[in-house]
Amino acid sequence: MASKIRTVRLQLTFDATSASPSNSLNHLPRLRHRMRRLASVSFRTVSFARAAFLALVLAQSNIADATNVPSGPGGLPQVSTQFEDFIQTRCIPCVREFYTIATVPFPSVKTPTFAGLAPANPAANTRAGEMRLQLIRAYPLGQASRQHMAMSVVLSVSAGTGNTLYPLGTGLLDEDEVPVLAEALAQMSQSTSAKGSDSSVQLVDTEFHAGSVRMGTVGSGTDVVAYVQIAPGDPLFSLKQVWELPSMYLPANDISLLERAVRQVNAKIQAFRGR
Repeated sequence: MASKIRTVRLQLTFDATSASPSNSLNHLPRLRHRMRRLASVSFRTVSFARAAFLALVLAQSNIADATNVPSGPGGLPQVSTQFEDFIQTRCIPCVREFYTIATVPFPSVKTPTFAGLAPANPAANTRAGEMRLQLIRAYPLGQASRQHMAMSVVLSVSAGTGNTLYPLGTGLLDEDEVPVLAEALAQMSQSTSAKGSDSSVQLVDTEFHAGSVRMGTVGSGTDVVAYVQIAPGDPLFSLKQVWELPSMYLPANDISLLERAVRQVNAKIQAFRGR
C-alpha cells in the first residue's frame, strides 16, 4: 500500500510541474477516491484476519468443552460420588453422622489361581478379615431436610496372631446405588457356577461397580469365589482385572451375606427418607 501511495504522490508532483494549476486541481478528487479505496481494503484485510483468529479460538474452545477431558497426564476425571460432591461444594457448614450397620467376617480361603492368567500368589490361602458397612448422613447445619447419604465400605485384614485388624481402605457408594447393588448380589447368588457351555472359557468375572466399590464373583469351572474391592481415586478401576486391585475373598455361597448386609443399609436409608 505504501508503494501505491508513493506512486500517486510522484504522479501528482509531475503533473504540477508540467501542467497548469487547473489540471493539478482536477486530479485531487481522483486521488482522494483512490486513498479511500486503499484504506477500505486495508481495513477489510485486518477485519478478516481478526475474524479468522476469533473463529479459530472459538472452535478450539468448543472442542475442549465437547470432550471435557483436560490434556496432560492428570487429564482423566477422578472418581467422585454425588455424596462427595455435595460435601465439597454444598454442605457448609456440614454435619456428618456415621452409623455402623453391619459387619461381615471374611474367613481365610484358598487363594484363587485365576486359571493361570494372573501371577502366582505365594500364599496358599488368603488372610481373614472383615467388611464393615456404614451409613454416612450429611446435611448443612440446621438444614437436615437437605440430607445426602452414602454407604461406606471399610475393608480390614488380620495380620499375625491375635485379632488385630489392619485397614485396607474405604470405598463409597451413593444412596441410590445401594438397592441396585443388593439386587445385583441377589442375582449373582442364584448362579455361582463359572463354567458355561463353552469349555474354552478360562475365567468368568461377574461384578457390580459404582462409586469406588466393586463386588462380584470370579472363577474358573467350579472354583468360584466372591470378592469385594475398593478403589478410591482410580477412575479406571472397573476396567482392571480382579487380581490387579487389593481384594478380599469369601466362599461364593456366602455372597448372600453381602446381599443381606447391603439390604440392611438400604433399610436405614429408607427410614431416614420416611419411606
